[in-house]
Amino acid sequence: MKRWLGMSLFFSFLLSLSAFSNDEIAIVKHTEGTVTLKRNTTITPLKQRDQLLKNDIVITGEKSSVGVIFHDGSVLSLGEKSHLVIEEFTFKPLEKQFKFDLYMNKGTALFESGKIGTLAPEAFEFKIPEGTVGIRGTKFIVEVK
Repeated sequence: MKRWLGMSLFFSFLLSLSAFSNDEIAIVKHTEGTVTLKRNTTITPLKQRDQLLKNDIVITGEKSSVGVIFHDGSVLSLGEKSHLVIEEFTFKPLEKQFKFDLYMNKGTALFESGKIGTLAPEAFEFKIPEGTVGIRGTKFIVEVK
């Protein structure tokens, strides 16, 4: 029994290591309606617990929404008919390396900054077609038509 339990714990540990990649920067907490992910040239439905990477594009359909939590604790909610590109996300507090760039060319977003907003607010940019939103450890709503 002890040997089986030890082997089980070892395999669980190995599985947990493979479940998280250094490239993963966020997790999808909820989706409603039609939400898709464009990664490189592949488009797939986005669902709860999916991981997001740098350069991913998140697209919501009509009457759809998605909620995402980034690894620094930032929270992003996109409303219907939104199109958002995760251009850059670097969160390495021990090395003091921070960068967070988002680009939204249409839709609505509610954003609450996490640790990057506290530790390095100048490292965050939320770009829209006619400007850039900077943060100073805050929440904001953006609508792009």
